[in-house]
Amino acid sequence: MPVLAGLDLQHVPAGLAALDAVCKEAPVRVLFAGDIDPGRFLLIFAGDLASVEAALHKGVADAAESLLESLLLPQAHYHLHAALRGTMADSQRILRHEHALGTLHAHTPLSLLAAVDRALKVADVSLLRLRLASELAGQAHAVLAGEQFDVEAAIHAAQSGMPPGVMLQARLIARPAPEVIAAAEQRPVGSRSLRPFEP
Repeated sequence: MPVLAGLDLQHVPAGLAALDAVCKEAPVRVLFAGDIDPGRFLLIFAGDLASVEAALHKGVADAAESLLESLLLPQAHYHLHAALRGTMADSQRILRHEHALGTLHAHTPLSLLAAVDRALKVADVSLLRLRLASELAGQAHAVLAGEQFDVEAAIHAAQSGMPPGVMLQARLIARPAPEVIAAAEQRPVGSRSLRPFEP
């Protein structure tokens, strides 16, 4: 799978300048580039390792003191790639198999992406929901589904690797009611939804 990387910047001017630097430095595919609450700029891109590393290094250098957080996932899980393209788990399958849910909430979107990646890699869980900062005051959350022991392992992995000072809230819901699954799979609509980047 392509390598994933991201930059979270304090404001739009710094974000657009970093986007320009990233795209000119190496051939990468921009998955998301836009303003997020409250007035920040989020950039997520993918590609081969050498290109992504070069582009990320250039973006970090260009952002300087405007950089809030950066992320590099050299072997990002394919479910994470699919979610960033808008493809999530099938809620009807989750209902049929009476799977448990694991909910994750972080105060920064890139920390949440890293936590979800760790969770997906340690256990057989699916990604039912992923929201990154759209109308969330710059925060992010995700919902995982699977057998209860897998969800428990996924939550533990997600929590264990958080950077200092960044909190990850997590809850396990065993055999959730259908209404919970319906609420968990709701997708944001309109201009604030996370959708494929189209230059």
